[in-house]
Amino acid sequence: MARARRARGTNILMPKNKRTSSPQSIFVTRTAPEESGTKSFLKNYKWAAAFMLFIVVGAFGAALKYLDDTAKTDRKLPAKDRSLLSSVNPFMPAAVLPTPSPTPQLSKEYIYAGSRLLAVEDKNANAAPPTDLAVWRPSNGGWYVLGGTGSQQTITTGWGTNGDKAVPGDYDGDGKTDFSVFRPTDNKWYIVKTTTNTSYSVTFGEDGDKPAQADYDGDGRTDAAVYRPSTNVWYVQGTTNGFYYSTWGQAADVPVPADYDGDGRADIAIWRPGTSTFYSVNSTNSNWQTPAMGLAGEAVSADYDGDGKTDFAVFGASTGTWKVLQSTTGTFNTTTGWGTTDDMPVPNDYDGDSRADLAVWRPGNGTWYIKQSATNTIRQTLWGEANDFPVPALYRR
Repeated sequence: MARARRARGTNILMPKNKRTSSPQSIFVTRTAPEESGTKSFLKNYKWAAAFMLFIVVGAFGAALKYLDDTAKTDRKLPAKDRSLLSSVNPFMPAAVLPTPSPTPQLSKEYIYAGSRLLAVEDKNANAAPPTDLAVWRPSNGGWYVLGGTGSQQTITTGWGTNGDKAVPGDYDGDGKTDFSVFRPTDNKWYIVKTTTNTSYSVTFGEDGDKPAQADYDGDGRTDAAVYRPSTNVWYVQGTTNGFYYSTWGQAADVPVPADYDGDGRADIAIWRPGTSTFYSVNSTNSNWQTPAMGLAGEAVSADYDGDGKTDFAVFGASTGTWKVLQSTTGTFNTTTGWGTTDDMPVPNDYDGDSRADLAVWRPGNGTWYIKQSATNTIRQTLWGEANDFPVPALYRR
């Protein structure tokens, strides 16, 4: 007979039967314990989970690629034609918000009183143009300023008297013109600083000297200076370079210091009425400039073409003629019929276009007549009275 396969198990010996002496054996079959539910799930579905993870990662990658491709297309299109997703697409560059227009920065700011350069403000100074009409009244020492943009009307009395000479300038370098006078009787300069509203005096010069204050060292502060006709010597008290003197001119010459070479420093210069010729020495290289103007009259040098260089110019009161040698072209520009014999020329930048305007002040009626270069229009303003002295500059009180 075929032998039966024996089940796997264990033979357990039992005690001998009381009736027989032979031992008995009992066969016990063992069964493996059942697995837990979690282990069973992982064992049976691990491949399915791996497959699902693969699908999710693949879909995410495909979505990122789609967004990237869409962003590349949208970047080439105007904003109105882009897809709806462009506003939330992480691959689109961040929107650049428009920045406000910056305050105009000035490379140089020239401060004049009439035709005299008072100071050159620092580069990038945000300064208002020198539009202030102003007069000085020796009878009461009053300074009357009709403020323009960035300024206001100012009336200061008791600063100066008959016999004094008005010498306004920015002596403390704050960008505002200071009220100041030169008194030949005691050879002193009396100055009111706008920074502290305090006054001080400087002894400099002597009776017979002609004030020639200007910014000779280019530090933004007006330097006290005089021209002595008796010896043809210039004396300058520089705020940065200190005291120095130079011989230049003749007895009948008129001092007209200004920045003729455009280096930010006033040049020593004179106007010789007898020959209608200017003589200046460039502070940059010590070269001379000696233009013959061919017109008798009063020197009215200023920057008429806005290139940062003072232009040699003459005003012939008898015909109201202005003759300007433009530094930009080297040619003359002549205007006639602007002013009369009794008018006082007061060229300055009254409209803020960085070009000096042809202007006169008429003592007979206290009126300013300004030919504005920005718009080629006429400005006519009543400010001042007989016996006043016009001192237009950038006061900004």
